[in-house]
Amino acid sequence: MSKKVLIKLENKQDFSGKQPAVDIKHEFNGELYIKKEKYYLSYNDHSEGIDGARTILKIDPERERVLLLREEPAEMKQTFKKAEKIKGYFKTAYGKLELAVKTSDLKIDIEDNNGIIKIEYHLFLGGELSSNHKLKLSYSKEGIEN
Repeated sequence: MSKKVLIKLENKQDFSGKQPAVDIKHEFNGELYIKKEKYYLSYNDHSEGIDGARTILKIDPERERVLLLREEPAEMKQTFKKAEKIKGYFKTAYGKLELAVKTSDLKIDIEDNNGIIKIEYHLFLGGELSSNHKLKLSYSKEGIEN
């Protein structure tokens, strides 16, 4: 059974002085469901260039891992696990871009009606450090019209 939730996304992107840091904030109406002791957040992302692509976060509190899956037109797959560098990809109209993230910190504080996931990570493109990120995702049933 799924529940309607309001999802708030905040991401601070630091490009190590190559360009100014960027703060991104979005809100999405989405769904939360639980399957085999894992939490799933699902929403359509209307960020620039993503065109409403369905995004799913699979949150595994026991293994302290978060998997991000996004469908076309901005297909993406990336896993976040503290102290691990994990390969992923981002697919665009121009081709598939191989990437990797090294998660320096991951905090998962979730319940059935609300929760917060905080991920600090370093993004690598072509084996080189591209940017540092502080991502905060929160969800709650508050503010949702039934």
